[in-house]
Amino acid sequence: MAEAESLHPDFQLTIREGLRLRHGSQGDMLIGYFGGLPELPEGFDWPGDDRGHYEHVATIDLARLPALDLGLPTSGRITVFGDTGGWSGALLYFADDVVLQKTALPEDLERQNRLFRHVPMTYVTVPTIPSRWWLEEYLLGDGDHDDSVHERLESFSDTFRSRSSSWHQLGGWANEIQGERDRGLLPDTTAERHFFPDYPPLGPVLIAQFDTDHELGMGWGDFGTLYCFIDIDHLKNRDFTNVEVYWESY
Repeated sequence: MAEAESLHPDFQLTIREGLRLRHGSQGDMLIGYFGGLPELPEGFDWPGDDRGHYEHVATIDLARLPALDLGLPTSGRITVFGDTGGWSGALLYFADDVVLQKTALPEDLERQNRLFRHVPMTYVTVPTIPSRWWLEEYLLGDGDHDDSVHERLESFSDTFRSRSSSWHQLGGWANEIQGERDRGLLPDTTAERHFFPDYPPLGPVLIAQFDTDHELGMGWGDFGTLYCFIDIDHLKNRDFTNVEVYWESY
């Protein structure tokens, strides 16, 4: 981190905390689970599209999470689905007063043996940073054309991600493979006012991302990641009916 501060004092403004979601075990603070069968309301349609049903990726109990700048509800559950055979998925939010029950696997998923391994979920809080491309565009000034500065920034970003990148993550900056859609900075923050004094940044914010995980039998193309993005106004209004869920790969 000292190298980042020597590179540019504004770097600290870009850092956001996120939760690295990990496989849990006995004695851990458990916040949900990966894979297995989801719990849905009676009669609720298992998410899918015209190609078939999506796999259940994870369920997270929001009441068990520490406070994050994302401002998620402090109760209820989010349940995430993804389609390893396509590019889509779904994120559902259920309030605490909704009665949920374990739901049987749809016939098409059972026939194709598409069920991720059920593993308890825990977390650790980690710092997250923007992509190297974002840092080069917004952190470096117009006069910062010294190749050595860009090389140091690239080296730092690569080292940071190799040590701190979250395979499965809730909140914070997205680790995007192909796109650059993440708004990253939240409204009315010091960082947003500093980097975008005249107009707000565009794009949605990350709720969660789920990486390729062979222990779970979870894969998104060629070592890809499933992303759950939400429009900032929808997040403010606690409206989870139009969360964008899709995956990218190398």
